[in-house]
Amino acid sequence: FTSVEHPQTNGQAEAANRVILRGLKRRLEEGKNKWVEELWSVLWAYRTTPHSTTGETPFRLTYGTEAVIPVEIEELTWRTTQPLPEEANSEALREELDLLEELRTAASLREAQ
Repeated sequence: FTSVEHPQTNGQAEAANRVILRGLKRRLEEGKNKWVEELWSVLWAYRTTPHSTTGETPFRLTYGTEAVIPVEIEELTWRTTQPLPEEANSEALREELDLLEELRTAASLREAQ
């Protein structure tokens, strides 16, 4: 349970906020007035970096698949140049979604250890 009045009641949210603020501070050491422009990249980095406690990225735990990072869009990679046919891609996404609950359970167990 997270409350606006008592954010300290949720340790995970508090820890995530610390990581995000640390990332913003690093990105803004020179241009302090550009935090709005930098926030999206800090959040993206947070969401697409595997966390040591779960071994997974928050993006994968939410959507069941890994994100295509902006570098892969600008600089072609195998994953972006060799897309699956539409039907095979849909089937692969369904399979990943079927396994999502198992992935989340395994991440929770790793986090609890």
